Amino acid sequence: MVLAGGLALGACAAGAGRSSELAGRLAPDGRFVNVDGVRLHYQVTGPEGAPAVLALHGASANLHELKSALEGPLAGYRVIWLDRPGLGWSERPGGSWSPQREAALIAAFLEALDAPPATVIGHSWGAAITMRLMMDHPERTGGAVLIAPALRAWVGDAALYNRASTWPVVGALITRAVVPLAGPGQLESGAASAFHPEPLPDNYVERVRLPLILRPGPWRANAEDMARVNLHLAAQEERYGEIAQPVILIAGPGDTVVRTCRHAEPVAQTLPAGELRLIEGAGHNPHHSASGAAAVAQALADVRARLP
Repeated sequence: MVLAGGLALGACAAGAGRSSELAGRLAPDGRFVNVDGVRLHYQVTGPEGAPAVLALHGASANLHELKSALEGPLAGYRVIWLDRPGLGWSERPGGSWSPQREAALIAAFLEALDAPPATVIGHSWGAAITMRLMMDHPERTGGAVLIAPALRAWVGDAALYNRASTWPVVGALITRAVVPLAGPGQLESGAASAFHPEPLPDNYVERVRLPLILRPGPWRANAEDMARVNLHLAAQEERYGEIAQPVILIAGPGDTVVRTCRHAEPVAQTLPAGELRLIEGAGHNPHHSASGAAAVAQALADVRARLP
């Protein structure tokens, strides 16, 4: 027992060292704002006074996942790139978390920035948060573009490592020791599977700062989201018909992470002002190709043109 405890403490110490190294190498490079006692990290690009856009990244990611692909194509907009609460360098308040709480905090964040109603770009799980934001706080939004959206329950069972990361004792060992030490070797293969059938872009893992997910706080926050993903989606998917604002969904038929036939296609038919645009040959991250990024920019322009 003493030996096992010593090994666990040693592994945690090594993991803490790796987490500190990540924090130093990938230090915050944006602004911070306190919203209801929560410190949120974000960046803003584009000319002042340009149409407002809010970009919400998906699971396991941070603001650089969307920004690295779309900052150029969206240069004419005033884009707010947010580290979603708990991920990247943003904090998450304690207690049971849900898309409802996250949308409320993001609405308060937009109010704190004195931002006008923003057209929202949401990728994957960020699309689910986008829908919640539009349903609960429509005064803060002006339509949306959803990329490879995860929108309906039974997206698939949460991976065992996500469920285990939320368990007492075991979860702390996983997040503080196992993930920081073993995780770096898995990032590239995991990213490649998300891009399939498209190739993984050069230097993707470092360019989008993907290793930030290996820090204990973001890892646990993401694990908590994914462990309850089906319950979260079941609680909101019947309300999508309430969204009257224009929404364009962009997806690849070959997406193996979030099946387009299960999510984007039926939800596009449910939305009163919804439209689905398919990108042949694309996987779960279509915005990282030149054609996919152009499709997002065109969809954004079309959504804004349809606003009252």
